Amino acid sequence: MLAERLKLFATLTSERTASRRSRTLRRSLGGAISIAALGLALHVVGAGSAPTPAHAASHACGAPAEMLTKGLDAYGQNQYELAIPKFECVQRSDDALSKLHAEFFLARIFSDDTGGYTDHAHAYMLFQNISDSADTVDPDDPRRAPFVAKSVTAIAGYVRRGLPAIGLKSDLERAVEYYRTAATTFNEPDAQFEIGKLHLSGNGVPVDVALGLHYIQKLVQEGHASAQAYLADQHWRGTLPQVSKDHARALAMSKIAVENAGASDRLWIEDGYQNMYCGTTAAERTRAADIAASLRRAFARAPNADRSVRVAQPPMALGRRQPTLSRTCGNGEPIDMELRAGINAPPLASTLTQSAPQQTTPAGMRPRVDRP
Repeated sequence: MLAERLKLFATLTSERTASRRSRTLRRSLGGAISIAALGLALHVVGAGSAPTPAHAASHACGAPAEMLTKGLDAYGQNQYELAIPKFECVQRSDDALSKLHAEFFLARIFSDDTGGYTDHAHAYMLFQNISDSADTVDPDDPRRAPFVAKSVTAIAGYVRRGLPAIGLKSDLERAVEYYRTAATTFNEPDAQFEIGKLHLSGNGVPVDVALGLHYIQKLVQEGHASAQAYLADQHWRGTLPQVSKDHARALAMSKIAVENAGASDRLWIEDGYQNMYCGTTAAERTRAADIAASLRRAFARAPNADRSVRVAQPPMALGRRQPTLSRTCGNGEPIDMELRAGINAPPLASTLTQSAPQQTTPAGMRPRVDRP
């Protein structure tokens, strides 16, 4: 069923908890750049930046639902040249819901630096168009909310980095507003990850280690690969007093991150695992294997875990699928990419020290409700 396919692509849960929507988003988005200026930039910049499928102009369009399904099939197989004309057919239709989904995946394609059709100006326009509906979309609507949340998060990234091609300047303060809208109103994991890191570093927001670690730990337990890799790095470096420096634990958490990584994150997460593996002793690796086994059991039964984000390489993820590479250390030693132990290690209560928050809910975050 198309609805089930879209729900899987979204990889987000729709929890039924009341939340106050942010009313500043539309004004901020409108101030980022005018549609007229963006259209001019697209005419100049986008015309030659992304190749267009040869048959796109003459492609016959069928029913929107049918075209969307075909587009999703092609997208899931990384056949962007086939997906683009299907989505563009839907984009020209009067089916509002299918049009939203088509525009979202077109934006994903144009924002993908690995797919051969990169056009960030066009992607920004599409994400902005979807984000404009954030104030009117029910956060618990699984047909629309996940796509709006991801679009708001994408806009936050563009505003944070800036986009010179369309005259968009970097503005961290406004980016934080977008992240907070996505993180608190829509419970969007990637936005929560960015907010968590910002609070730990104090970059653009006040330093709040407890709040930052709350976000990170929550995502770690839900199988968010980037958060797991980030926590692994904190255990490796030991720069935060609240996170113990422990190379074996860092290696174990890094391996869990590799197992949960999607296509767009796999390379850098595996790079981190390689660096840690090559920097540990045989005894530390043995202990790490036991810890990893314990973490897999703990995360699998976490009461608040979002099972949907644990799907390996969800189709919503950016980037083409890359095979796991055979890796070696600098001395030629092969890297054990499995790191599995046959010993039943005792369960671990937490990957953080006891001083880290365990049961609190940050102000404004929609608390999770366990479902049967």
